[in-house]
Amino acid sequence: MGRSSGFNVVDRWLALVAAPAPRVGASFVEREQARRGRLVGGLLLALALIELGALFQFVVVDDDHPVMVRALLITLVLTVVAGFLNRLGHVGWSGLLLVALADLPLVSIPATAVGGQFDIVDLGALYLLAGSLLVAASALAPWSVFVVAVINGALIVALIALMPHTSAFALLIASNNAQQALAGPLLMQAVVALVAFFWAQSVLTALKRADRAEEIAELERREAERTHELEQGVRDLLDVHVQLANGNFHARSQGIRSPQLWQIGNSLNTLAARLARLGQADAIMRHAEQNARQLADAIRAKRAGLQPNWPAPSGTPLDSVIAALTDIAEAPPSPPPVTRESLEPWPFERGQRP
Repeated sequence: MGRSSGFNVVDRWLALVAAPAPRVGASFVEREQARRGRLVGGLLLALALIELGALFQFVVVDDDHPVMVRALLITLVLTVVAGFLNRLGHVGWSGLLLVALADLPLVSIPATAVGGQFDIVDLGALYLLAGSLLVAASALAPWSVFVVAVINGALIVALIALMPHTSAFALLIASNNAQQALAGPLLMQAVVALVAFFWAQSVLTALKRADRAEEIAELERREAERTHELEQGVRDLLDVHVQLANGNFHARSQGIRSPQLWQIGNSLNTLAARLARLGQADAIMRHAEQNARQLADAIRAKRAGLQPNWPAPSGTPLDSVIAALTDIAEAPPSPPPVTRESLEPWPFERGQRP
């Protein structure tokens, strides 16, 4: 439960200070940018916690270093600015600011030095500058660690040369151990820079290989899917051809996903529709020929005084002719026409005897 809550807090923090996840199908550069952005977001969280802890230390516990308090407040503001830049997708600028903030131990030496003098105990803080090299290797390009190492080395030399020294540190500088004491922080910068460079370079190479492997796997998947679509489309077209050859002109090609085979299937469907119309017209023609023969036989039977066998309606154009002839043949005989003689009265009706 606690671990899940911790992950939820980190995820919420990253959603606040890191850019959204890249789109599907994004390039390696875009995905690498998003990965560095999330890494910078995690480092900003760690740095913010360190700064808040140091601020509590110098405000509550050791409250006689006002310069250090102001420096911590400035670093907190810069941390917020770095998070804002990282959220906008400016991972490079945010990483540079993060590297500068990682050199906070260098600022703490003059801010907490007693009497403003460099002492032997301050040499330990110089070793902490190696953290900025790790930050540079994580947030920036691998080669940037050497630039940061050179800048850190120059700042170490300038700080020791420009700050006043305590008597103890002055005695150390004057002794035979001076070279060993001063070379330690500088050698640390060189060693950590080399290790961080090879580590960052190997990680980047591994990510590129993984991305290449993903691309190859995606290409293989697409090729397999394309081959399956072609095979399925060929089977569907073959099935339609077999049905058309067997006289089923209602068969149609459906569901073909391959663009090339879809055009063939569309043409095949058009051909099948035309064959269906031709088949229907041929069937109507055969029925019409049969009805014509039956109609001729019925007319001959009627003329011979026999009972005609009129053909039944079959959906052909002869149906209307058959219906008209049937009505004429089966209609009752019409009465004789009315003439003048038929209207004359009978002789006995005029008083004459027949």
